[in-house]
Amino acid sequence: MAFPHSLVTRTAWFVSAVVAVTLISKELRKDDRQPERTIRVTVARERAPARAPARARVDTENIILSLTMLGDDESVVEGFTLTRPTEVRVLALGEATNGQLYDYGMILDATTRKPVWQMKLHDMHHAGGSDKNRMVDEVISLDAGSYLVHYVTDGSHSYEDWNAAAPSYPALWGITVLSPRGPVDRDVVRPYDDGDNDAVVARIVGVRDDELHEQWFTLEQDAEVRVYAIGEGGASGMSDYAWIENADGYVVWQMAYSDTDHAGGAQKNRVFDGILRIAAGEYRLVYRSDDSHSFGDWNMSPPDDAYNYGVTIFRR
Repeated sequence: MAFPHSLVTRTAWFVSAVVAVTLISKELRKDDRQPERTIRVTVARERAPARAPARARVDTENIILSLTMLGDDESVVEGFTLTRPTEVRVLALGEATNGQLYDYGMILDATTRKPVWQMKLHDMHHAGGSDKNRMVDEVISLDAGSYLVHYVTDGSHSYEDWNAAAPSYPALWGITVLSPRGPVDRDVVRPYDDGDNDAVVARIVGVRDDELHEQWFTLEQDAEVRVYAIGEGGASGMSDYAWIENADGYVVWQMAYSDTDHAGGAQKNRVFDGILRIAAGEYRLVYRSDDSHSFGDWNMSPPDDAYNYGVTIFRR
């Protein structure tokens, strides 16, 4: 399994969430007299009402996880599991200007890798300070299952070094997931480690410029597998892409532009998400990238699921 050394996993179940919020707890509590306004999100989403300046209230005992106080060029991820359908509050601060997101978060289904929630420009309101400081604070409904919370920052304007006026609550820069009504019920909300996902057969993600990764895997019997690959390409071909070889070096599958869909962001971000039937045997999963536009160093808008830039094979 190949992960870049800069991929940071934050554990906010214990101390980090408390530290992040303690820094601002006194300031936040001065807003206690303000009526709390939340947006309930089910199937159809409502546009967030305009609020300026934004107010945020966070109680440490309500925190499910927190990826906050983030600096430049970070990509952090952490997971949680819900034992039954549950509403959660998502509080996210980021950077957006000229219709483009630069620091932003999302929540992915840990099994499908599909986004179930994303920061969207039309849902944001001003977070105080510079106009590019944007904020989302809403309540969403999630089914029982496991989820990954992912947050990405670019190379400027972050908690470690603001290049314009800081937001009203700088220590919340990032994303926080909370119980919307009272302390977290630990019988309902549990930690999740993506490395323990039994559905994963092989994975190469977080691929950077000019890299070639490989991982061997074995199928004990003929099987259908799901291949989920994100890369870069155009009509002339793929620049960042994956393929599968058998033990004799024969290519049994390769990521081709014609088989991909738009992966969000720049049009050259491509995704293949399909089912393959493969005979029993040993196989080599390979991913190759060129010298530009990759995880952590995008030269255009990144794909929606930047964390999974690369390829993952799942059992069906």
